[in-house]
Amino acid sequence: MKNKLEGFIKKEYKDSLKLSNIDNVLYDQYNVKKGLRNANGTGVLVLLTKISDVYGYKMVDNKKIDDEGHLYYRGYDIYDLAKLNELKFGYERVCFLILFSRLPSEEEIVEFHNILSEEYELPKNFATDVLFRNNSPSVMNQIQRSILSLYSYDDNPDATDPYDVLMKGIRIIAKLPAIVSYCYRCKRHYVDGLSLHIREPKDEYSLAQNLLYMSRTNGKFTQLEAETLDLALILHADHGGANNSTFANIVVSSTQTDIYSSIVASLGSLKGPRHGGASRAVRDMMGAVIKEIGLTASEDKIRKVVKKILNKDFFDESGLIYGIGHAVYTLSDPRAVLLKEKCHSLAIMNNELERYEFYDKFEKIAHEELKNLKGEDFHTCTNVDFYSGLTYEILKINEDLYIPLFACARTVGWLAHNIENKLYCDKIVRPAGKYIGDIKKGLD
Repeated sequence: MKNKLEGFIKKEYKDSLKLSNIDNVLYDQYNVKKGLRNANGTGVLVLLTKISDVYGYKMVDNKKIDDEGHLYYRGYDIYDLAKLNELKFGYERVCFLILFSRLPSEEEIVEFHNILSEEYELPKNFATDVLFRNNSPSVMNQIQRSILSLYSYDDNPDATDPYDVLMKGIRIIAKLPAIVSYCYRCKRHYVDGLSLHIREPKDEYSLAQNLLYMSRTNGKFTQLEAETLDLALILHADHGGANNSTFANIVVSSTQTDIYSSIVASLGSLKGPRHGGASRAVRDMMGAVIKEIGLTASEDKIRKVVKKILNKDFFDESGLIYGIGHAVYTLSDPRAVLLKEKCHSLAIMNNELERYEFYDKFEKIAHEELKNLKGEDFHTCTNVDFYSGLTYEILKINEDLYIPLFACARTVGWLAHNIENKLYCDKIVRPAGKYIGDIKKGLD
């Protein structure tokens, strides 16, 4: 039956491609913004927000001028907000800022943490009834299933008033470290055949600390490790209202569906290698490079392998150097700058300086070769994914957790934009598409 189905679909699919082709020139002909992008590569404006902003270039006389990158949460520069990482509950302070439009006092952050910690634990029997019975080789898919299952434990799950959504969203944020850790541990047990280790979250721990405590076999971590993960969460908390997963949340929530469905839509978006999955793509690429030439390779050998990647003759033959380049940032990605600095400290403490220095050399050579290929006026920057994968690797965090950790961080951004859109936009998000096919007469 399977072979019969495959044979039928394969033939019909190939035939349909011949009938359904849409030439790229038609996008220009009908002035259709492919991928919601303008001709100069900038994004089409589709919403207004006061939550966060991504700055990577300026427009002068309708010309795009490359500039140093900045990321703002509620008007605060991420370079300033990163200093919160030096304080207790750094990520929680950023969550408070994103949700309530101001930074908390010391008394307020303690109270906010206490409120979150009261919601750390999952509903009674959730692990045995949901997590242990449905297992998946994809931790992200398992997390999506778990979030949808929380709907069944909510007394009023379909309430979409902004206040109700805020309450539900904060509970989800608080429970995510347990959900992510348990889904990961279940995957390692049921799919990978390792022992099953499950720990209850600790009330006194921050979200970052609980993620390390519950996901690790021995439950141990250093202060620097917790600070590093906390910084990663801060840097990934939001990225404007029009990034793919946030926009997906806004699109879905504009139908007045429940918050659980909206977050699951965002999780599905984030999983893709063109979005949140990019850090895994970087890790796989760099793993292949290191296997090919070794950590002690000369700059000449690194340059040769970079050229092979660009010539579609190495790794996945896509011609892409993962972790290099960004849709908005041009001269620099502030998240990459900050994480690279923290990663350097982590590498020294964990005797991984050689690996860090290899990444540093590879990064510089990649930029040089891209300029050689595209011209001196071509600017591109190292993005956060290049160093997030290395940071997690030095932290000995399994690659199955790379995207889930991103999801933990970004949920607060999804929630804030969901609520903002509910408050100030009364329209269902529905762009238009132009039909360019033939109109048939009759059934002949």
